[in-house]
Amino acid sequence: MPVSFLTEKERERLQSLPSDIPESDIIAFFTLSPAEIKLVKKQRGEHNKLGYGLQLCLLRYLGFSPDDLTPLPEPVTFYVSQQLNVARVSLELYGNRIPTRTEHLQEIQAYLGFHTATQQEFDQFSHWLRNRALEHDKPSLLLRLLCEKLYREKIIRPGISRLERLIATARSQAQSETYKRLAPLLGLPVVIEQKTTNFGPILIS
Repeated sequence: MPVSFLTEKERERLQSLPSDIPESDIIAFFTLSPAEIKLVKKQRGEHNKLGYGLQLCLLRYLGFSPDDLTPLPEPVTFYVSQQLNVARVSLELYGNRIPTRTEHLQEIQAYLGFHTATQQEFDQFSHWLRNRALEHDKPSLLLRLLCEKLYREKIIRPGISRLERLIATARSQAQSETYKRLAPLLGLPVVIEQKTTNFGPILIS
C-alpha cells in the first residue's frame, strides 16, 4: 500500500499558510486579548512584536505555525499590526535569528496549552486511526479526522509525511483486520501472518 497519497500540490498547501482567510476567521482567531497584547509587547522591536503576535494567532488558528510568515494574506497582517500599533513591513525582519523565533514559539505553545506529541500519543493515534479506517478507508478523510483530533487535544500537528505514514499503516492494519473478520463467513483461507526470525520467516496461523 503506498505511503504517500497526497499530491505535491496538496502537501504544499497543507504545510503552508492559507492564501485566503475569511474575515470571520480573522476576527475569531486573530483578535488579541488584552492579556495577549501585554504578552506580545514584552518583545523587543516591532518585528518581534508582530512576529510573536502572528505566531500566537496562527497556532490558535491552524494548530501549527509555518516557518515563513511573510506569505500571510495582507488583511491578516494589517489586522494584527493595528492591534499592536506596529508597522506591517517590520515582519520582513522577523525570523532572521532562528533561535528567537523558536523561543517565541515555545513560549506561545506553553501559553496556549499546546504540546508536541509523545511516542505514547503516537501509539494511541495509530490505534485510533486503525479503528477509524475500519469505518472509512478514504485516506483524505482519515487525514482530516486526525488533524481535527490533534487540534482538539492541542497537539502540535506533525509534518504531513509523518501523518501519511500513520494513515498508511492504519489502513493496512484495517484491511488485515477486515479480512480476518470476513474470512470465516466467506469460507476464505485462514489469514497467515508472517513473523521474521533469525532463521527466516515462520508462518503463524
